[in-house]
Amino acid sequence: MKIKYLLSIALLLWMPALASAEITVAGAWVRMPPPVADTAAGYMILNNSGDADISIISVESAAAANPEFHSMTMHDGMMHMQKMDDVTVPAHGKLEFSPGSNHLMLKDLKRKLNAGDHVMLKLNTSDGHTVDVHAEVRDMRKMQGSHGGGHHH
Repeated sequence: MKIKYLLSIALLLWMPALASAEITVAGAWVRMPPPVADTAAGYMILNNSGDADISIISVESAAAANPEFHSMTMHDGMMHMQKMDDVTVPAHGKLEFSPGSNHLMLKDLKRKLNAGDHVMLKLNTSDGHTVDVHAEVRDMRKMQGSHGGGHHH
C-alpha cells in the first residue's frame, strides 16, 4: 500500500514535466546580421504533440535585449512586419517561422553574431512552462543569389 502511495505522489510530481514536453522545436537557426545591424531574424518549427493549443507568451535570450515574434503580411503590394504579442501552436499541430514569413526578431543585440555561433532562447508558455531552444547562427549571404535576394527588416 505504501508503494502505491509513493508511486502516486511521484506520478503527480512528474506530470508537469510531461506537459512541458508537449512543445518541441525543430530546425532552429538565426540569420547572421550585417556587421552594423543590431537585429537578427530567427526561424524554427514549433510542434505541439498535446491535446490542447499552447500559447507562447514571451521569448527571452541573453543575445538580445528585446526578442519578439513578428508576423509578415502583404498589404497594398508591400510586405509589412508586425510584433505578435503571443503565438499559439495548435493541438497536434505545428507553427513555422521561416524566411519571408513569421519569424523571431532578436532586437537590440547584446553581442555580434557570427556564423557558427549559438544563440540560446527560452520560450515561455501561458501555463508557466518554458522551452529551451538552441539555435545556430548561419551566414546566408552565399545563398541569397540562388533564391532572389534576402529577407530584410
